[in-house]
Amino acid sequence: CHSFSFLVHYRALIFPLLIRQGKPTPFFTFVLALLFCIYNGYLQGRSLSNYAEFPSGWLKDPRFITGLIGWLIGMAINIHSDHILRNLRKPGETGYKIPRGGMFEYVSGANFFGEILEWFGFALACWTIESLAFALCTLFILGSRAKQHHQ
Repeated sequence: CHSFSFLVHYRALIFPLLIRQGKPTPFFTFVLALLFCIYNGYLQGRSLSNYAEFPSGWLKDPRFITGLIGWLIGMAINIHSDHILRNLRKPGETGYKIPRGGMFEYVSGANFFGEILEWFGFALACWTIESLAFALCTLFILGSRAKQHHQ
């Protein structure tokens, strides 16, 4: 169940199929992101399959349930926020627009907030140091991007 939540990660599997053509991603950025995802996926999978030990009632444990709910809510926020962002401009339209609706009414980087919540939920459900490290990396990386977008 823990690995399933990591494998069905929306941003890696679904989002690329939904985005419109925009400015291209620099190849170096693509390679760095790919290497990070491969290494992190290996680290998370190995941690959960080889080292993590969960008691027999773990799926009923409040940490797991709260983490799973956090992951689901974070994913829903992420998907809805990306939907709002994808539909900000009409085809061919350029220029900056401020997103409205959903969590954008509360935070300027709702998509980043959703992703951060998603991975802290994952970390809580997994209860491993590796999943916490990933959640913290997500917080620092996306938090700085959110700050830049807000400014």
